[in-house]
Amino acid sequence: MMESNAPTNGAPPDVADPMLGRVLNERFRILETLGAGGMGRVYKAVQSPLDRLVALKVLNPQYGEGKDPGFQKRFFLEASVTAKLRHPNTVTVIDYGKTEDGIYYIAMEYLEGLTLGQLLTQMGPLPWPRALNITQQIARSLREAHKVGLIHRDLKPANVMVLNQETDHDVVKVLDFGLVKSFIGDAAPVSQDTSITQAGIILGSPQYMAPEQARNIADPRSDVYSLGVVLYQMLMGRPPFLAAQSIDVIVKHINELPPAFGALYPNHGIPGEVEALVMKCLAKTPPERYQSMDEVMEAMRRTMSTVGVSGAFSGARFAGAGISGVGGSGPISGPHGSGPHGSGPHGAAGSGPATVALDISVEEAPVKGRKPLGMILGGGALLVGLGVALVVAMRPTPPV
Repeated sequence: MMESNAPTNGAPPDVADPMLGRVLNERFRILETLGAGGMGRVYKAVQSPLDRLVALKVLNPQYGEGKDPGFQKRFFLEASVTAKLRHPNTVTVIDYGKTEDGIYYIAMEYLEGLTLGQLLTQMGPLPWPRALNITQQIARSLREAHKVGLIHRDLKPANVMVLNQETDHDVVKVLDFGLVKSFIGDAAPVSQDTSITQAGIILGSPQYMAPEQARNIADPRSDVYSLGVVLYQMLMGRPPFLAAQSIDVIVKHINELPPAFGALYPNHGIPGEVEALVMKCLAKTPPERYQSMDEVMEAMRRTMSTVGVSGAFSGARFAGAGISGVGGSGPISGPHGSGPHGSGPHGAAGSGPATVALDISVEEAPVKGRKPLGMILGGGALLVGLGVALVVAMRPTPPV
């Protein structure tokens, strides 16, 4: 298939990135870079002949067939399965392929909005009804993936997009299903040994990894754990475990219990039923967690019913019901005074320890306002060193 190095809009491509201005397989003309991560780079591109904007993920050459003879088979197998995901809360895969010079790419719908990570940086912790609504939508996306035998393994705020839409409630899409792993089950269409990302690599971002992922073990309950971490961060303004080094974060996931809400902010104002739901997601061993996304969603429905919040209301962007009337439209102070970092759990962004430094898979530009942003997909593959291997080796394997 023909390739073109024609400049973009009459301007020469950026010499720092030879991909800018290229046309892949006569279909996708690359316009600009949206993000970069461990697995590759994401570009804004236009699809011909439809003249449609897409987000084009181009895998790094190190993942090519020359490095791993079985890569091409696994790539196309997993891409074809991922392309079958149709849930409205999941990013749509439009096309995928390989160029004559060995470039592997996946084209996905181009989204405008903020990642959940950027939203939390802008606004700080979210009112708990809004956080539950976002969590419900993420769970629906993951439920479909699990039913066809796929697990995400890199769920985090950077992989959730909050769309720019004229609605009263948040609309979210889960990104980066290009890093999914198949699991063995009745519905699994892909055998476990065909994962693109095997080869001894531990997948995930340290702050959001389930304990068993440090052993390179994962099943749908690992996504339940990561979802719990994301919900914890939406409510508390920070993930449950923080450390200067990624390895120390992983060790905390394995060995330590997440801080109770009251330990961070004694007057947080979040119902105990909500905290209990989060902590069950964050149980150390998979059998102690919710066993499926269906169970997570049912628990959220029960929780909202118990505390008197309807599902329809729970996603309101600018309402803070149950949070002492505090709204969610911008940085706000704590509802009941100051927490240990100068503000309560619904304080302004940045009131607690910074967490951006450990979000290793994607580089996101600072956001000054709510503006269009192409879909940003992260790499998330983490090669864990000897330190974690020793810690893991000293601990018994948890029941599964």
